[in-house]
Amino acid sequence: MLSGEFHAVVRCPSCRSNTDVWLEEVPEQDDGLLGDITTQDIVEECEFCGCEMDLVIAACGGGWTAFATEGPDEAFEVENLDFAYDDWLGELQPEPQPSAIFYQAIYDWTGLLYSIGDRNSGAAGVNRMLLVQLFSIVEAYLSDAIIKLTFDDPNVTQAIVKWHPDLKDERVSLQKVASEPTLVRDMLVSQLRMKTQFHRLEFLHGMLRAAIGHHLLPGDKAERDLLLQSVRYRHYCVHRNGRDTDGNILTVLTLEYLNELAARFKALVGQLATVISDRR
Repeated sequence: MLSGEFHAVVRCPSCRSNTDVWLEEVPEQDDGLLGDITTQDIVEECEFCGCEMDLVIAACGGGWTAFATEGPDEAFEVENLDFAYDDWLGELQPEPQPSAIFYQAIYDWTGLLYSIGDRNSGAAGVNRMLLVQLFSIVEAYLSDAIIKLTFDDPNVTQAIVKWHPDLKDERVSLQKVASEPTLVRDMLVSQLRMKTQFHRLEFLHGMLRAAIGHHLLPGDKAERDLLLQSVRYRHYCVHRNGRDTDGNILTVLTLEYLNELAARFKALVGQLATVISDRR
């Protein structure tokens, strides 16, 4: 049997509705003569009428087909969900001008702030959406800037791997390292793209300090607290529809607050972009 995630849409013999069938394994293709068929009998329940369906899953010609035993003349394709839709991420090259993209996005965001932002309420849903969009812009810059650093400077890659709690104890064989010269960088980039939350400013502060000696967060406590508190507001907006853990709706997201926060983020990005530029 071949394990994985498989899906078919089968017509129920009882109610004639098209019902989803999800399979965790299917018969393997017979290694014998071309055209040989391997089958598996299963029983599935129709999601509409609840009747049990006796099905046959057949492997032939490199694919799979489902048949209902009560209607063997009607075949249904079984799809192998290999979940390779994100593979293109591994082929991406770093953005060449992350700061230019950031400033253009902030310009557009500011236009939206004053054209659709609610001037009368710090609890308006549109202001919550503007906060989340602001974070998306900042996170995209931080992601692109750090990934570009790892491509441009092997010393940065080495420093981040040595610091990173999920990578510093990683073990790989010498044979694999020898056969894949960019293995370490690729592992780091995969970690950054797939598993790193770029709104975790304190985490990124530690990463950049280890990588290039830069302090991402400002030294001024009031400014630092403003940024770190905004991360919590983001969480409330994304995960709790604008309510804190006590159930109270956020009322602080005024246009003035959002504009001030954007200014702090622009300063944060500007300082990091300058440090990166000076390294060239």
